[in-house]
Amino acid sequence: MVDNNFIVRVLSSIVILLVFSFATYFSDLSFYLLIFSIAVLSSFEWYNLTRGNRILYVFALLLIALPNASLIYLYNLPQGKYALVWLILTIWGIDITAYLFGKNFGGARICPLISPGKTWSGLLGAILAGIVCTIFGSIFLGLFSIFYSPIIGLAIAILAQLGDFTESLIKRVYNVKDSGSIIPGHGGVLDRMDSFIFTAPLVAIYIS
Repeated sequence: MVDNNFIVRVLSSIVILLVFSFATYFSDLSFYLLIFSIAVLSSFEWYNLTRGNRILYVFALLLIALPNASLIYLYNLPQGKYALVWLILTIWGIDITAYLFGKNFGGARICPLISPGKTWSGLLGAILAGIVCTIFGSIFLGLFSIFYSPIIGLAIAILAQLGDFTESLIKRVYNVKDSGSIIPGHGGVLDRMDSFIFTAPLVAIYIS
């Protein structure tokens, strides 16, 4: 069972994947310009979201600087380009599967005070997607050891959800639903990048 919002989310995710893949493989300049644009847009959204609260600037380093720096570091590794596209596909798969499981199976919510839409069934779907995508990354791209790939997939799925909760906590403090509206079905750039807060550093460290 799907709704219009799900279809919009999928279409937006496909466009994001295509843009990211093109920027990654076209040239170094195109990739760096893409990351720079993401960082600038995220910074504007963060400023508007937190109403310019300087005390929270330190959290901007976690939510904006860390994932973007990790993506740049990953890009410059020997298998970095393959790993980047794989990571985008994995996050996309985790997001879509978590949405479908949560929508169709429902059940108890993980932490309704922070993120009312997140359910344990959705987390299960995210974990399954993370494991499957990481196994494929091991078999076809040789990014990970096949023995460790289920553990890595589990970690990526949980960390992706943790990143979502981290951003959701800030949004709840300021009573805001989305960080922006630039991406149909997802909200703002921060809403799309939150899954990379902890996953991008993990993958960059492991691949290196």
